[in-house]
Formats: sequence, C-alpha cells, structure tokens
Amino acid sequence: MSLLTAIRRAHYRALTPCMAVIFGVAAPAAMVLLLCLPASAQAKSQTPEVRSAPTERSYIFTVNARLVVLDVVVTDKAGKLVDGLTAKDFQVFEDDKPQHIHAFDPPTSHVLPPVSVAAGITAVFDPAQPVSFGHSPVDVLVFDQLNTHFADSSFARRCLHDYLAGQPALLPQPTTLLTVYDNHFKLLKGFTRDRDALLRAVAAAPVEYPWKLEVNGKADYGPVERLDQSLRALEEIAQSYARIPGRKNLIWVGGGFPTINPTTIDGDDAQEVKDALQHVTDILLDTHVTLYAVDPSSTAAGMTEITDSSQAEFLLNAGDALAGNFDPFGANDDFDRLGPVTGGRVIRGRNDIGELIASSADLGAHYYTIAYTPSSSSEAAAQYRKIRVVCLRPGLTAITRTGYYSGETQAEKASATAAYDLTTAAETALPLNGIRVTVEPDTTPNTTPNSYIVHAGAANLTWKTRDDGSATASVYIMAVSLSAKNAMLGHTLHGMKANAKPGANLTHPTKTADFAFTAQPVAKATTLRFIIRDNATGRMGSADLQLKLP
Repeated sequence: MSLLTAIRRAHYRALTPCMAVIFGVAAPAAMVLLLCLPASAQAKSQTPEVRSAPTERSYIFTVNARLVVLDVVVTDKAGKLVDGLTAKDFQVFEDDKPQHIHAFDPPTSHVLPPVSVAAGITAVFDPAQPVSFGHSPVDVLVFDQLNTHFADSSFARRCLHDYLAGQPALLPQPTTLLTVYDNHFKLLKGFTRDRDALLRAVAAAPVEYPWKLEVNGKADYGPVERLDQSLRALEEIAQSYARIPGRKNLIWVGGGFPTINPTTIDGDDAQEVKDALQHVTDILLDTHVTLYAVDPSSTAAGMTEITDSSQAEFLLNAGDALAGNFDPFGANDDFDRLGPVTGGRVIRGRNDIGELIASSADLGAHYYTIAYTPSSSSEAAAQYRKIRVVCLRPGLTAITRTGYYSGETQAEKASATAAYDLTTAAETALPLNGIRVTVEPDTTPNTTPNSYIVHAGAANLTWKTRDDGSATASVYIMAVSLSAKNAMLGHTLHGMKANAKPGANLTHPTKTADFAFTAQPVAKATTLRFIIRDNATGRMGSADLQLKLP
C-alpha cells in the first residue's frame, strides 16, 4: 500500500462518493477540479452587520503581505528571561542580510484588557470574540494520547495535574486544554484563568489506548495515519485560534507524530506528505503558534532546545536544514523540527515533566514582538527564507522562528492545500475562527429553497485591488451535512468571489462580504456546517446551523 493511499484511507473512510470525486485519488485531477469550480455566484454588496465587531490587531504573514512579524524570547547565560530591552538592542537578518525593524513591542505590551482583568476568575474568553484576550499570550495545553505509550500517558496526565496544581488559582493568562487520540480531537476545557476548572478537566479526561502506536507500531500504515491525524489537529488549533492577537503557546505533552524518512517511500507520496507538513507549518507561523513540546516517554533520548548563545550559533551553522536556505523538513518529516521552526522547543529524555511544562509556559509568556519588511522583493529567491535575530547586548540569546516559506512556494500548491484544509475542516472538533463567519436563512421573497446568506468579515479576507479602485476577494465555501456524531454525510462546495466598490473601507470591523449560497441538507443530518476559506492565505472560518429533525 502506498503512503498516499494510507493517508486517504485514514481520513476519507467516511466521505461520500461525491467528496471522493472532488478530492479524488489522482492528485492532478483534484487540482484541476478545484481550479474549475464555479465562480459565477458573486457576493452581495458589502454591507455592515447590525452588531459591531471588536477591533482586532492582526498580523498577516502571506504571499501578498510583505510584513514579517516575529515573537522573540531573550534569555541570559543562566537561561533566565530578560525584560527591559528596546528595538536598538536587536538586529534582524533574513538570508544573512540585515533588515530594518519597522515596529517593536516589549513584553509589557502583551497584556489582558482591563475588563478581563477586572473579571478575574469569571472572565469569559471566546476565540470568536478576540477582544476579550487583548494582546495577552495564551497557553494551549494538548494531551497527546495518539503518539504516546499508554503507561507514559498516565505519567503525562499526572504531570499536567502537578503543573496546574503548582500554579496560582487565578492563572496569569488564558489557558485551554485539549486531547488528541485515534480519530478524535477533543476540547476538554475552553480558555479560562480558573486553575481549578482545568484541574477538573484533566481529572475527567477520557483515557484512551493508543492502538495505532501499540498495535501497528511501524507496520502497515499506522505511523502515516498518526502523522496525518497529528498534523490535522495542529491545523485545527491554529485555525480556531487564528484571530487571537497574542502569541499562542502550544504546549504539547506527548510523543508527537512519528518521524518518516521520505527516502523510504514513493517519491510522489513523499512529496504530498512533505507539502502537507510545509503547509501546516506555514499556518502555524501565520497564526503565531509556537510549539513547546515535552515528551514524557521514559526511553526518549536527547532534546531539541536552545538555551544559550553557543547552542544557537551551533544550530545556525550545523549542516542540517536549519542552516542556509534549505527546507527544514528536507531530511525527515520530523515532529522535533516544529519546535525551533516556530520559535519553541521540543524536549525529550527528561523526567521533570511538570517543571518543563512550567518553563515552557514562562518562555511563551515573555516575548518581544519585532516586525520588518524584507529588503528583497523577490518571492522566488529561495524556497525557505532563513531568519536570525541577534541581541546586541553581550551574553544574551534571542530565540525566534528559524524562517518561513516563500510566497511562490505557497501559491504553487494552492489547489492541493485547499483540498487538505477543507477536508480537515469538515469534521473538526473546534469552531474555526480565522475568518469571522455568520450564517442565516435567505428570507428574500421567492428565493430558492435551502438558500442561505453567508457573512464573512471583510477585514479577514484578502482583497486584490483593480485598476478602477474596486477590489475582489476569492474564497471557497463548503456546506457540510453532519450527523449527530459529527460525521460527514454529504457536502456542497463552490468557489466564489466577493466584489467591493471603489472606496469601500474593507478594514472596518463591521463590514462583511455576503454570499448567497444554496445547500440541500442530507437526510438524517442534524447540523449544517458552513466553512469559508480565503484562497490567498488559507485562513478559514466556520459557522454551524442546527437543523430541525422531521
């Protein structure tokens, strides 16, 4: 069995024949079909919603936006965090060329809004209403029961409990808890500053036996399925929390997806897996997710962690993908590389897991934000752009993401990544908030049955300006019929465009692009899920409508 077949068996086994045609077995055909989707359905006029939306501060890291934003952690020789620096204390290099810093925020600017601070333990944090987070960092705790041996999972659960028990009753920043296990990804507790609520969620977390790890091991397609499921969980997290302005510290407690050597599998299949890994990595970078992973396995050896300037220099000059303009996943499809690539770390072979979780949370909470516009205007100069930040004060180490994929690389794979994103979103356990989305039935007289108006926040879309001053945004919209168990029963998918008149304020938080969409729910469906994907950035938003059963 080929690797590609294994991945599709893992994720598509419940898909309808119609979906199998659109995302068919042959990759080139899938691309053509996606590119040829109808674009005749146009958005209605850009009109404000009745309810005002919060003003959001967002950084876009895509092919069309030339602003690169970095979250930078600075430590001294003892590994302690350093505050009080200014923009003059940093120098940024892209592909070894110095860059001009355009914007700078110190750690003191990354705080909760006064209303959330005043609410204390009762504060409500909703990723769909990001104003409640202010510019505070957030912690995303993930309990990995898919890639971790059963005994080690029990140890990891105790360590999560011990970590939380050692925190103050009122946590310094919003924290959420999720778990990933075979074919499931579950939210255990939404964002809260209530430590005790998270402790109760840890205690009540479902215990799962990691069948694909214990039974399949390296045989058959078990490792491939685990890699695929882990990547999709990472994308769901990034897409769900995309509009939270602050840094998302993803603290992954578990083994992480298995390493797959691309030289051991068919070339075309290896490339598709590598494309998926690159795409998910790009989404993590775009949405400011930093991975801090701690492996509780007692037999794990070594670690991937930068703790001082000598290690940072070694990493930059070592002969692997992190040095020079090389794809960081050029050698292996390796979970450990996601740590340094996103500005975090992956630690293995230690038994002080609770302390490591705590130190990861501390590192993720104290960071400088630096923005620059690359001096090179070419998108084709390198597939992977290397970034290096130097702290000019002696004895201090600056840690940030190692680079990013060039815009041309993303554009070349637009159709394939759209298929990947939409299949991930179809049965996601989390609402997607990369785009602000609301849906309502179309009550226009004499309208077609099962017609809806899908509203997308104009400020969350990528607009291309025409010569006459008007603008257009291109999206995919998919309506998915879901069963009571959140299984996909059928879908309707269209490529659509929104048009804006010259002079329209497309950054205003109340403006929406309004799409007329017809979707016939499948029999026995209990939910109709609408998903919008911006074709330029890959950001997605979703909204669910509960259906009345006959």
